[in-house]
Amino acid sequence: MAYVVLAVAVIWCALSAATLLNLWAAPVLPPRGQSTETGPLPSVSVVIAARDEAARIEQSVRWLLAQEGVELDLTIVDDRSTDATPKILERLAGEFDSLRVIRVDVLPAGWLGKCHALSRGAENARGEWLLFADGDIHMSVDLVGRAIATARADKADHLCLWPAINCTGIATRGVMLAWGQCLALYAPARQINRDRGRKGVGIGAFNLVRREAYRAIGGHQPLRMEVVDDVKLGLLLRRAGFRQRIYNGWADLEADWANSLGESVRAVEKNWFAGVDYNVAKSVTAILFVAALCGIAIAGPWLAPGVGWIALASLWAPAVPGALQIRRAGWPWWVLPFIPLGFVLFCWAGIHSTVKTLRTGGIRWRDTFYTLAELRNGMVR
Repeated sequence: MAYVVLAVAVIWCALSAATLLNLWAAPVLPPRGQSTETGPLPSVSVVIAARDEAARIEQSVRWLLAQEGVELDLTIVDDRSTDATPKILERLAGEFDSLRVIRVDVLPAGWLGKCHALSRGAENARGEWLLFADGDIHMSVDLVGRAIATARADKADHLCLWPAINCTGIATRGVMLAWGQCLALYAPARQINRDRGRKGVGIGAFNLVRREAYRAIGGHQPLRMEVVDDVKLGLLLRRAGFRQRIYNGWADLEADWANSLGESVRAVEKNWFAGVDYNVAKSVTAILFVAALCGIAIAGPWLAPGVGWIALASLWAPAVPGALQIRRAGWPWWVLPFIPLGFVLFCWAGIHSTVKTLRTGGIRWRDTFYTLAELRNGMVR
């Protein structure tokens, strides 16, 4: 048993080292003015699928339309909102000529609401670049221009940014750090930013793609039944041979993804089973792997007196890459001790997501029920 306990300690340290390397491989965007490009401003069409975003949509619109250094137009597709979102968008459209609002009242068969909305918004886009973003983002005034300049310098067709998460509470922030580390391993920037391997990724808060590359993969048509459409967009672009880059946007981009522990768990539940392609074996394997690492590390001192304390201490090895995360986010250091809680809740969210989907035979997404058979048949493999 002592060897098993020590192996767990080694695995925690190895995973933390890999996470740290991937975080380093996703640098922050260069500052404004570093690019030597001259000529006309780059043109970008921003597309947002909004659903009941009354609390946040106006601020996001104003942030986007205040962007400097780009020629920008914004299309927001109101996907059957039932709150004050339509009224807010109507008022903003009267204020800004560069804002176009499309209302969707009926969802066509064979589409998830968000995917359909993004497809509708991109249909008439004229910009050289398309930016798919969420309706709850806050960004620095020059972010889009810097992102395009960086993509051009990297000769990239697709650039995505990891956003900071606007959340309060020490425990919630610790959980966000843990889940950010899981994503850093799921989408290894060391491979992607060096054009190695077959991994591809997209991030819903900021997916910047050349219009021609987007159209070459068929737009959102192949993604029409994908819950994790942002991730699969990046995967399709990568498979098609387009160059992709991931940058860290914590200093420039913030998303209201989850403000409490409960909201964070529900947000992960929504995407977990889809993230493993609705594959029970993959889900169970991932859950058991993380649960075993956590459980054996916690029980280490009792399972193997003496060396077991090494395994318990290794449970906080993720605090090393966490130190880089909090430095970029500007969070206090006392968030770090709560990182292990994030891995425990990650397992719980995975269990709940898998069991709930299997029990109900599908998912309810934006008030529409989709069977598991439909989701699996429409999945990008």
